[in-house]
Amino acid sequence: MLNSIKMVKMKKAAILFMMFLITGCIFSQSKDNRNESGRHLKPAGLNKFYGTWKYEGQDEVFTIVLVKEEYFNKKNGDKLDFAVGYHSYKKDGALIDGYDVGGKNTITTGSFDKKIDNENVLSFRFRETKNRVNARGTLTYVKGNPDKLVLKLILAEGGGMISIDGKGGQYKLHVPNNIELKRVK
Repeated sequence: MLNSIKMVKMKKAAILFMMFLITGCIFSQSKDNRNESGRHLKPAGLNKFYGTWKYEGQDEVFTIVLVKEEYFNKKNGDKLDFAVGYHSYKKDGALIDGYDVGGKNTITTGSFDKKIDNENVLSFRFRETKNRVNARGTLTYVKGNPDKLVLKLILAEGGGMISIDGKGGQYKLHVPNNIELKRVK
C-alpha cells in the first residue's frame, strides 16, 4: 500500500511537472516577431539608427536626431516601433531649416524598406520646414563603419512639388543631400 501511495504521488508530480514545462514553453515563445493581434513588433536592427547624427561642411551644419516611437494600431492592437525625429540645418550659425531642440518631427515612419531587404538602410519620410516640402529619404550605413551614415533625399511625387518662382519652376531642397553623417551621441 505504501508503494501505491508513492506511485500516485509520483504520477501527480510528473503530471504537474509536465504542465509547468508545457506552460513554460508556450509563454517563452517570442511575441515580437510575429504579426498577431496585440503584439509589439520590434524590427531587428532599428536601434542602431537611434541617436544624433551630424554633417559639418564649409560654414554649414546639418543634424538629425532619431528616437524610437511606438505606433499603436487600433484595429488589431499591434504596436510597431519606428524611427522618428527632427533635423536642423544651419549656415554660418543661422538656422536655415528645421528645429534646434525638441522640435516637431520632420522625420517620420523610419523603418526598413521591404523592397530593399537590408537592415543597414533606413527608409523614412522627410519634411523640409522652410517651404513645407516632402521628400523620401534613406540613411545607409557606410560599410565597415558603424558610426557613419549616408543621407539621400528624393522629392516626393505629388504633394510637396511646388513652384518657388510662381512660373512653374520646380522646387529643390534647401538642406544638404547625399552627405555623410557621423554619430555624435
